[in-house]
Formats: sequence, C-alpha cells, structure tokens
Amino acid sequence: MFEMTVAGQTDPGRARKNNEDAFFIEEPLLLVADGMGGAAAGEIASSLAIDVISSSLKDISYTSDEEIINNMEQAIFKADSEIKAQTKKDPDIKGMGTTLVTAIHLDDRLLIGHVGDSRAYIISQNISEAPAAQKDAPKLDSSAETAVLQKFTDDHKPSEEKDKESIRRITQDHSVVMDLVQSGVILEDEIRTHPLRNRITRCVGNFVGPGPEFVWHDLSNNETLIICSDGLWEMVYDELIFAIVKSSKNPEEMCKRLIDAANEKGGADNITVIAANFIQK
Repeated sequence: MFEMTVAGQTDPGRARKNNEDAFFIEEPLLLVADGMGGAAAGEIASSLAIDVISSSLKDISYTSDEEIINNMEQAIFKADSEIKAQTKKDPDIKGMGTTLVTAIHLDDRLLIGHVGDSRAYIISQNISEAPAAQKDAPKLDSSAETAVLQKFTDDHKPSEEKDKESIRRITQDHSVVMDLVQSGVILEDEIRTHPLRNRITRCVGNFVGPGPEFVWHDLSNNETLIICSDGLWEMVYDELIFAIVKSSKNPEEMCKRLIDAANEKGGADNITVIAANFIQK
C-alpha cells in the first residue's frame, strides 16, 4: 500500500489578470484543468469540467481496469457535453474548452486520463532522500538560470547501481507541435518557441474525434506525481522541475517553488501544479 501526501496551488502568473486554471484534490482523485476561450469563458470551462468530473467520480472504487477506465472516460465525456450545452445557451462563450489531467490513486497504481497539453510527470528518487527526510536539504534557487548552472550530475541519472532517479513525462500532449515532434519535423526542444505552440488538437468541450487518453503507472517507493498546466512546463524545464522536487521538504513546498520558478521566468500564463508524493507502507 502507498500513502499519498498531496498539495496543489494555482497562480494567475505575471502576464494575465484572470486565472482560467482550476484544480481539485480529494483522495483518491486529482484534477488539473486549463480553460480557454474569450472573455471569462476559460474560467467557466475549467470550473465546469472540475465540478462535473469530481462529482461523477466522487465515490469511485476499483472494480476492474476496464470498468474504472470506462467510468473516467464517461465522466470526461459528460463534462464535454455540459460545456457544449453551455455554449449553445450563450453565444458569448462559444468555442470555450479546457485541457484536463485527471489521476486516480489505486493502492499501488495510478490511472491518468488526459486531454490537451496539460501534463503529468513522474519523478523517481532514492528512498533515502524522501521529502520527510529532507529537513536539512540544501536550498535550491528556483530561477531558470540555476537549471543551466546545476545540470544533472550522475546522481540524477538512472543507474543500475542505485535506485533510479529521473523525471519522466507520462502524458503525450495533444497539440500541433507535439504532432510535429512525433512526425520528425521539429525537435521536442523547439516546442516552447514554435509559433504554433498554443494550438491544441483536443480539448474537453470540443471533442469531434478522439477523446481522452489513459495511462497506467505502477508506483515505486518515494515517487512524486506532478500534474501541471502548460503555464508551468513552458516556463520551467524538466531538469529544474526535477531539482526543485528533489530538494523540497514536502508537496506544498514543491508547488510553491515550482510556481515561483515559472513566475521568475516571466509567468506568461496561468500556472497550476499538483504534487503528490507516494511512500510505501
């Protein structure tokens, strides 16, 4: 059995007045949504998706892999239908939608459902450096320059001799630029600067083809799940996310420092982070 310690935080960033992101935490369910649309439509879409999905999955429990995926999928499609229904009532919010990452903690596994370009990462660490044991860990400047000065050492890279330490994105962005990466047109490093970087190919509220995708993850001791909107990952590179998580005492500090890092880089978008650490009992 894995015990989950979790925290979440959202921030409008430095460039926008409104915050169109929303999140939800209630064991075993975690949700992050990044809304889009004119006026306040993005806020409506993300909040509506969170409300519908959290209500639909409130009392969820494991029965079978197939059934729990079906339950999550139906909850997401219900949110899609509710958003579409709202846009029919009010032409001013026509075209609104939201990205989504939803995670359900099922003992020793996670089920992740996702739509759009919000992301889920898994950070693996040496169990001797669990957050609860990091009271005397050295502080790490959260600025982007630190990521350049403090590159991954061999201790940060997976090895056969010790517990593997790494950061891994476990969701695949539904975006034009990720499609270009997958087809070999551009490199993944070019995503953040590409002129089409904000074009997503799927969102809740505008399903016209493929729906959500699902990923199972088998937990290991002292792994941390990071769920975030693109306001984090576009500003803060994976290496710095890893370093901040590794040097933070607890999920609450992880969220605060990750958002601080995104704002120090410019805070060009709303920023939302959920951090969940899993310790085997």
